[in-house]
Amino acid sequence: MSTYSISHPTLGHISVVERPDSSKLSARWVNGELRVNIPAGLSRSQIAETIEKHRADFEHIRPRPRFTANTRLRFDGGVSVFITVGNASVDESSASTVKTANNIVRLRPASPEAGLSFIIETPPFHPVESPEVQKHIDSCLRAVARHLAPKILIPRARKISQRFGLRVDTWEISHGKTTLGLCFPAERRIKLSYMCVFLTDELRDYIICHELAHLTEPGHTPEFHALCNIYCRGREAHLRTLLRNYRWPLDR
Repeated sequence: MSTYSISHPTLGHISVVERPDSSKLSARWVNGELRVNIPAGLSRSQIAETIEKHRADFEHIRPRPRFTANTRLRFDGGVSVFITVGNASVDESSASTVKTANNIVRLRPASPEAGLSFIIETPPFHPVESPEVQKHIDSCLRAVARHLAPKILIPRARKISQRFGLRVDTWEISHGKTTLGLCFPAERRIKLSYMCVFLTDELRDYIICHELAHLTEPGHTPEFHALCNIYCRGREAHLRTLLRNYRWPLDR
């Protein structure tokens, strides 16, 4: 397997991977860069012709920018994030500053009193829609969620567990992006992902109820779903479908 890079006038920088075990072309976009898997044995000119032949297909699957300037993102629980074009000459030593290659994306509270409101300032001379800035806005949103998760998720989880008379010795916040909850029944310990901050209130509660049901039923058995359905007031299947189809505000 060999890998090299080429430049295309509209597709930009392309990483080409020649795979001896592959019989067909495949491609995906990663952080704004196109990565193409090509069957081995083609000449460089044939590869260039193949890429040009599929250019429209590659453009079709190119991710569209998630974030734009002057957009306010709101999440249940009063969380608010405003994306704006800021001043590039911010304090680079600040812990709330995220460096890009040439500029700075800055995350800061909206005001000293606004505990759930934040501002993301993007560089004035670097397009907000560029993959680099989009990636760092994503990082800022994750930082907000990690900061707020203990304040938002754990008090709610404790309230729900107390409603059902269930003992949880330890609630923790995890850094998992795809696994939203984990239960350790023997330790009476439950972990909730910081990503739950981006969910609606009812879906956060669903994740909590799901993990609480695992205290009694470790596996996803019919008994587990019956218990979880009780905790979810008869809406477990509906909430599971909502979560499956949920539109996340950032890459997950």
